[in-house]
Amino acid sequence: MASSTTNLDLIAQSQSSKEVTANALFDAGSPATLFGRRASLCSGLNWFYYGGVMMVDGVLTAIANNAAALALSASTTNYIEATRSGVVSKNSVGFTGGSIPLYTVVTGASSVTSYADNRAWVAPAYLPSNGSVAVTTADVDLTAAANADKARCSYLTTTGALTANRNVIVPNSWQGTVFCNNSGAFTTTFKTAAGSGVVVVQGKRAVLVADGTNVVRVTPDT
Repeated sequence: MASSTTNLDLIAQSQSSKEVTANALFDAGSPATLFGRRASLCSGLNWFYYGGVMMVDGVLTAIANNAAALALSASTTNYIEATRSGVVSKNSVGFTGGSIPLYTVVTGASSVTSYADNRAWVAPAYLPSNGSVAVTTADVDLTAAANADKARCSYLTTTGALTANRNVIVPNSWQGTVFCNNSGAFTTTFKTAAGSGVVVVQGKRAVLVADGTNVVRVTPDT
């Protein structure tokens, strides 16, 4: 707890065996280190991460520390991500729709030059707030890191004049109320990256939920 008082066992300057208290604190906080960078093994373009436990389709599943290095691509930006089942990979294009963003790593010819931690374990899954996203000349991917706040809103409004049929791509665990406030003689479909979706009529609202594969309708358009 980041407060002036704490529930944690703090380390005193005068105590002996400080490492015992420190290791116990690390152990208690270890769930938050899942997929975190394991600095002691990282070198050159080799990336290692810590394992832990995560829920996979409702089952508590152990993820091991990676034994073999995740080999990063040289002289580019690497997007490290995990699947819903905890399989870690990287690419140089961007975070894949429906994946769990982990790190953005910039590399030189033979080493890492910088990295950014994109894990968001402490963020609540949904926010009791309204959000708005413009859907006009391209699909909108709410699984991208830049749109994470929109994916978590409990009420989402789409706006803009459509130039073609467009998709709003949502996470596999998404749910919310949507208001399709688009215009133009085209449709807006809410879907997951790999599954099917639901078209919400312009000027109408609906409650939708992603079932892990597809987006399905909870209520009719109203």
